[in-house]
Amino acid sequence: MTKATIIHGVLLIIITVVFGSCNSPLHRAYSPATYEEDMKALRSSNKVGDEDLQTLAKYVMLARLSGHDLTGQTYEDMIDEIKSLQQNNRELHNREAMAKEARRIRLSPFLQINLKDKTYGKKNSNNVLVFTVLFKNTGARKIKTVTGNLVMNDLMGKPIKKLPVFLDEDILPGQSLIKIYTSDYNDSDESDRRMRSKDLVDIRAVWDPEKIIFDDGLLAE
Repeated sequence: MTKATIIHGVLLIIITVVFGSCNSPLHRAYSPATYEEDMKALRSSNKVGDEDLQTLAKYVMLARLSGHDLTGQTYEDMIDEIKSLQQNNRELHNREAMAKEARRIRLSPFLQINLKDKTYGKKNSNNVLVFTVLFKNTGARKIKTVTGNLVMNDLMGKPIKKLPVFLDEDILPGQSLIKIYTSDYNDSDESDRRMRSKDLVDIRAVWDPEKIIFDDGLLAE
């Protein structure tokens, strides 16, 4: 094989790769007129996974609904943008989760909150979920006000419902207090239906505190 033949072969490979890349459906510019055809080409090219294709379709639909013009953007650019947004959302979620856990640890020496019962009933002719919540002051100061959320999870740790908690009653050090909270029941809401069907033993309640105000004016948050 001569040197010229080798060079010729390498050039053919480069041209094939470049040409194939340029003709990839990923590099097509979005246009409403060719969108359906482009999606079929992307699917048949096997260059984009099913999950990415579904996310791309949702991204385009949301852009249309919001009036955001995607014309001229390539599908590769859009997928890169989606992945960047997903990464940013994951990082934000992780930061928020870490901040909540840090706050939970900071406030845990002052107060314990437990779900003692969950029932279903009526209040003022409305169907409601009824939650019996136990507060225990485990610190050395009198507690005046408490705000936060009691998050009800299933046994797998999947959130079912979040109950906003506001308490504006004094709790002496070492004292316990039981309060009843209600939440309007909506039968068309899946989370409400799941909450109603769960027995207490099948619920893992997690206290997500926001603020504790003490009788002496000090604030823990």
